[in-house]
Formats: sequence, structure tokens, C-alpha cells
Amino acid sequence: MKIAHFNTYDGGGAGIAARRLNKGLNMIGEQSRLFVKYKNSIDENVNQIISSDVHNRFFDKLSSKYFLNNIKEGSTITSIMYPSIGFEFLNAIEEFEIINLHWISTFISIEAIMKIYAMGKPIVWTLHDQNPMTGACHYTNGCDKFKKDCSFCPQLVEDRFNIARKILECKTNNFPKDITIVTPSKWLAECARESAVFKNNRIEVIKNSLETYLYKPYDKIEAKRSLGVSDSTKVILFGANDLTEKRKGFINLLEAAKILKGIKYIENLIDRNELCILTFGQGSHLLDTMNLPYKSLGYVNDDQNLSTIYSAADVLVLPSTEDNLPNVMLESMSCGTPVVSFEIGGMKDVIKNEYNGYTCGINNVQALAENIVKCLSKDGSISNNCREYAIKNFKLENQANNYRELYKELIINHNNKSSSAQVNIPYILPEASSFINQCICELSVDINNELNELEKRCIELNNETEAQKQNNELMKNALNRDINSITLERNKLKLEQDLLVSERDALRQEKDLIESENDVLRQEKDLIESENDALKQEKDLIESERDALKTQICSLQNSKSWTITKPFRVSKRLIKKTIKFLLPYAVIRYYQLKKYGK
Repeated sequence: MKIAHFNTYDGGGAGIAARRLNKGLNMIGEQSRLFVKYKNSIDENVNQIISSDVHNRFFDKLSSKYFLNNIKEGSTITSIMYPSIGFEFLNAIEEFEIINLHWISTFISIEAIMKIYAMGKPIVWTLHDQNPMTGACHYTNGCDKFKKDCSFCPQLVEDRFNIARKILECKTNNFPKDITIVTPSKWLAECARESAVFKNNRIEVIKNSLETYLYKPYDKIEAKRSLGVSDSTKVILFGANDLTEKRKGFINLLEAAKILKGIKYIENLIDRNELCILTFGQGSHLLDTMNLPYKSLGYVNDDQNLSTIYSAADVLVLPSTEDNLPNVMLESMSCGTPVVSFEIGGMKDVIKNEYNGYTCGINNVQALAENIVKCLSKDGSISNNCREYAIKNFKLENQANNYRELYKELIINHNNKSSSAQVNIPYILPEASSFINQCICELSVDINNELNELEKRCIELNNETEAQKQNNELMKNALNRDINSITLERNKLKLEQDLLVSERDALRQEKDLIESENDVLRQEKDLIESENDALKQEKDLIESERDALKTQICSLQNSKSWTITKPFRVSKRLIKKTIKFLLPYAVIRYYQLKKYGK
């Protein structure tokens, strides 16, 4: 069986849910593909549709001015099925047997749905919020006008053209009544049954699924350590996405935090520094107002990291006041972490009090805080219950098999019916064109003003470009001069470098010569030291001989013969001195007598 799914994105809550269904169908042997307008994943079973009709400036302006930028503060987002009024993508689905629409705002128009229906293919529409059954909003915030006509939408700042009513009228009049509606929760199914758009359609409930083999419990202590949390710390987890949207219930979480601080069990945890609130998704300074220890993890998209975060938590808090079947609830339970929420939407279908979490009356923040404490103080059995419930109810194969049975039934029933294909379907239906015509004048003026501003800006940019061009030319000339100067300087430096190289070589030669002389001097030094050693030896020998001679002289002087001959020695020395003194005089006198005769 070949199934084609359509979703605006392949990310976000609806995009992830659509991808999981697509994956599950392929796992059980079906040929399933997901077609998206914006693709960010690397999933090979997801195809991005690129069409010249997909991006339409007028409808972009229409959607922005009257919806995206026209909602009251805190209200849920609003959107329409335009600007994607093109039909080119229909060529890509000729081979598919059944079409499954998902979250298709700004992607698949009402007219395109009619074209698909005219191709004679069964259509299943999986609702992920209330937008397909309302004039524009994705959650009604308690408003029940979608059951009748959506007149003057209370979530819009102004609705001068009563656009929401006209869009709902367009949907009611033109959506085929044999489109099969599938909702993940009983609450959304009941909304569809009461709506003006789908009250006559077949409506089924099939829960979403997830990869239970990826989202599984990890060791809680190790998971906490990996996030920088101590082993004994109790962790409260909160997914903080779009905190400004009232239905997300962030205000309820803040109120519950105030109540928690007055509960003795929590006080003891705080005193022991054993409490931490973990948040992932959008950060906000409002988290500081809780006055409780918290850690913001930012946006996390990796399955393994998310599983670690869920495993580290002791409880996941979902304070939303409106929701369908949030992925975070399924993921948390699959990782063994209980969930605390208000008794709304798909939470009522999944959370069983004291088994896998707790629910309480909507906006009952006192009960919400008490239920958080119950989960924190529970033993490990509730974690086992969560995992067991997820395996039983949320495996990919479970959802895929339920859808496959539905597809088979629809194909058989469709084949038994006679073909009633519609023809001459316009690009814009009369109901839509009735309010679009009213908007054209305003939007055309806005667009014209934008064009004038763009034209002025183009002239300014041209002038700036010309001035920049002239400036660039001046800079180019200056750079050329600088280059020439640098070239001359480089040549000069080259000459200096060559000179320095020559001087270096000369110094090296001098160094070698000095080293040679040093070697000669070392040799001479060694020779002198050798001679000194020899002289020292001779000196030592002479000194030893002198000492021996002194000893002999002393011995001689002390002998008797020396004493007896002493007068003779004295006389001898006296005669020598007398002769030495008188001999010169005698010689002189002799020559005088000889010469002068006197």
C-alpha cells in the first residue's frame, strides 16, 4: 500500500508525530512517504515539495496582517491554509493509493484538498489541534463559536472583515464529507463531532506513537550526573516552549512553585540543597521569579539527550490548559518518568492517577503542587508502570497497524463507490474570495507603499553603491601606491637581508677560525699544564734533595769533627775576606810603585 502524508514541517509537535507514523508504516512493510513544505531532517522518507505556486506574496501579507500579527497577547497562534493555493504538487501523488493530511496550515489550501478528492483518492486527516475545524485559531481558548460560525474571533485584536467566519464557512461548504478524521485524543474527537466543519464526517481515535526503543529509561543516578545534578537531588522537569502562550500554563507553574515552597517536604529538600527544576526549550527571565533552584538546558532535539533528561527527572509537569496529546508526555512515560497535569485534552486518556502520574482539575494549582510532591516521594514502582504503559500503548507498530486497518477499509469502501470527481475547481473559492476582495484594496495599498519604500531604498542603495564604487576606486589607487611602496620596501629589505646573510657567513667563518685558534690554545694550554706538572715534579725533587742536604749539614754541624775544625774554617773565611779586601789595594800599590817608584 502506498500512502502519502502531508505536513507543513517535518519538525515541531505535529511534524514529529507525522514522521513517527510514516516511520511506523514503513517498518510494517507499507510504502509511506511524508511530503513537507519545509524540511530540516535528513529522513530519506521525507520529501520537500517545491512549487512556484507555494510562495504567494499576497497571501503571505494576508496571513501576516490579519492573523499572525493580529492576535491578542497570550492567545494561541492563528493561521490559514493559504498562501499555498498551488496544485503543482498533485503530480507527485498520482501513484499513491491514499492521502493522509496532518498539520497543513500555509501549505495545502481548501481548493487543493478538493483537487485531491477529485483525483478519486481516499483522504484521511489526522488532526493535531483544532485549526482544521475553526476559522483560524489552533486552540479555541474555551470559545465554542467553531460549533456554529466563528463570528468575530475573540482572539484577534480586530476582525473588521469577519474573516474567521468566512473561512469557517468556506471549510464547512467545501470540505468533502467523506474525509475520515483521525484524532490522537478523545477530547479532540469530541471537538470534531461538535464542530460545524466535521460533524457529519467519520471520526476515529488513534493514539500517537514514538520510538520506545530510543526513548527508554537510563540509570537515574548516571543521568543526573551527566546533567550536573547530584545523586540525591529530586528533579522536576518542565518543557518551556512559547511561555507567552496562555494555554501552555506557565503562570500555573509559577503559582504551583509558590505553593511548593510552603510544603514541608519541599522545604526539607531545599534546606539540603536537593531540589532542582530542569527546563528545556525556550528560556525566560520569568523562571527566576520561582525563587527555586533551576537549570535551563535550552533547545534539545537529539533523541538520546532527551531520553537522558527524562530519565534524570523524577516528575514531568505539564501545566497546559489546552492540549491534544503532547509528545513530551509520551516520551517522558516511555523513559519511566511520571507526568503531572491538569485533566484536559489527551492527558485524560493517558494519565492514570497513582499508576503513571496524576491529573487534577484545570487551573487547580494547589492540587497540581500536591501531585508533584506525590510523584517526588513515590518509590520506583510508578516508573516501572510508566514504561510498561508506554510499551503497551505507544509503540510505532501499534499506531501503524491501526492506521493500516483503517486505510484498507477506506480503500475497499472507496473502490465500491462510483467516482464523483469534481471539476473546474477555482484557485480561490467564492467564499474565500468574498473576504479576500475586501482585503485586496488595503493590502494592495500596503504592498504599493512597500514597493515605493523599496524603490526609494533601491535608489539610496544605488547612490550608496556608486559612492562606494568611487570610494573603492580611491582605495584601490591608494592600495596600488601602498603596494608599490611595499614592493620597494621589500626590495630594500631583500638587499639588507642579503647583506645580513653575507655578514652572517663572515661571522661564521670568523667563528670557525676562532674555534680553530681556541683548539690550538687548548693544546698549548694542555702542553703548558704538562710542563708545569713536570716542573712541579722537579721542584718537589729539588726540595726533597735540599731537605736531605739540610739534614746532612745539620748532622755535620753537630759532629765533633765540625767542632774541632771550626777555628780553621773561621780563619779560612777571615783570610778570604782579608785577601778580598787587601788584594785590590796591593795591586794598585804595586803598579804605583812600579810606575812612580814610590
